[in-house]
Amino acid sequence: MVSDENPAPGVPTTDRVKDIFSLIAPSYDLFNILSSFGIDRLWRRTTVRLARPDHKSVMLDLAAGTGDLTMAFARLGKPASILSTDFVPEMLEVGKPKAAAYRGPTKIAFEVVDAQDLPFDDARFDIVTIGFGVRNLPDRAANFREAHRVLKPGGRYVILEFSRPPMPIVRWFYHLYLRIVIPNLGGLLTGDKPSFQYLNDSIRAFPAQLALASELHTAGFRKVNWHNLTFGVVAVHIAEV
Repeated sequence: MVSDENPAPGVPTTDRVKDIFSLIAPSYDLFNILSSFGIDRLWRRTTVRLARPDHKSVMLDLAAGTGDLTMAFARLGKPASILSTDFVPEMLEVGKPKAAAYRGPTKIAFEVVDAQDLPFDDARFDIVTIGFGVRNLPDRAANFREAHRVLKPGGRYVILEFSRPPMPIVRWFYHLYLRIVIPNLGGLLTGDKPSFQYLNDSIRAFPAQLALASELHTAGFRKVNWHNLTFGVVAVHIAEV
């Protein structure tokens, strides 16, 4: 667990993450669309396909934020139910109207939950997901252990997250984009440039694909693989219990 006192750039702490995301919640969706040129929707669709839900799947979406991944699963995967959770209530409030407008078979509920300390029984869920949230957890290992605990045997933890492009030239341009565009675009939309500087730093500090897979193996997952999207700018890790 990282201390909240004088954290290094890009290092998540509970106070830092809550302060940032409670402030930027109203502009978060627009920022995602603009900063990814709309490709974020394709990333979520691909995540749904790789997760392989069916109509009987009981799902838990961690660090669900404004609910875009939750809704992608409801619309495209049509599982039996999704519990959409986050520890920043302001983010969930943005997502609730999306669920209210949904007309489909999936039951959607919301709950304020810390992804590092889940208040659920063992082996409750078929699929646990997290989209662009793992890098904002102060204790990533605790989250991995908890996700493993609440999954049924054969269940899958599906992680959609920014990653590290393997090609050096792509990585160079990507890091330049992160350093220049992300803080300035975020500052323009919200007036809070420092928060988006943190987002830039957190992406660059996050483990590469193989290192993240190793952490998941250490947490007890028996099989881990990943799929690079958009030249490895993001990756989807699938960890099986």
